[in-house]
Amino acid sequence: MSYDILIFEPDATTDKDFPQWWRRVSRWEEPHDYDTTERSTPAIRSFYRDLIRSFPPINGPYALAEEELDAREAEGLPVADYTIGTDFIYVSVSWSDANALVKIVGQMAWTQRLAVAYVSEDSSIFRP
Repeated sequence: MSYDILIFEPDATTDKDFPQWWRRVSRWEEPHDYDTTERSTPAIRSFYRDLIRSFPPINGPYALAEEELDAREAEGLPVADYTIGTDFIYVSVSWSDANALVKIVGQMAWTQRLAVAYVSEDSSIFRP
């Protein structure tokens, strides 16, 4: 089981419409791969570039090589699974890395003016 957090463009949806929006986008039906920021907004691309420094991806074009992944896991260092849309990033980490992820995401999202939904907690939403 993983700890999941969603970072998204604040204009993508209102808090009231969030559940419906999330059900729609979590079908992963956008016409592109979900492991690249190629079609993402500038803020989402920048956020991803910064976050993978602390939470390297296990998927996508910047994914760790198998040996690197094994070494990080052996040392207890964090890695993340990313699902990337046009205006959101869904991040999954192990529960042991959840606190570090929440702290980093909170700081980075504020800097990039992105909203955060704490999916694995109470689904509360924090906006810039």
